[in-house]
Amino acid sequence: MDRYRILIVEDDEDIVETVKYALELRGFEVDVAYDGLHALRKARKNAYDLMLLDIMLPGKNGYEVSRMLKKDMEEGRIDPFKILVLTARKVDSPEREDFLATWSNADEYMYKPFELDDLINRINMHLAAETAEVN
Repeated sequence: MDRYRILIVEDDEDIVETVKYALELRGFEVDVAYDGLHALRKARKNAYDLMLLDIMLPGKNGYEVSRMLKKDMEEGRIDPFKILVLTARKVDSPEREDFLATWSNADEYMYKPFELDDLINRINMHLAAETAEVN
């Protein structure tokens, strides 16, 4: 298989630089968008295997981007890919946590700050599951 393609959607350039470098070192092909509208355009134009999606973005927030892209996938307008949401907004109850996870339609979410190794392990887990689904 070709290299996995990941789209990082994050407006914090330090996070982008760190995560992009770590992923490229591990052989991933990485693309970047710094706002929600740019992320939508890129995801609808290019094929990705996974998106790392921040919530607090200019333009459209990550919840909107995730919901719109998952609808595009369901309706066959774009090829499916995994969405891993990254958020600094901690929630204070299991009910709110469930609501936010469901509302975004994302495959998983992680809180910032995160350990880089943990993020890469989760990415690999999602990509391995995607490969198993295809085979």
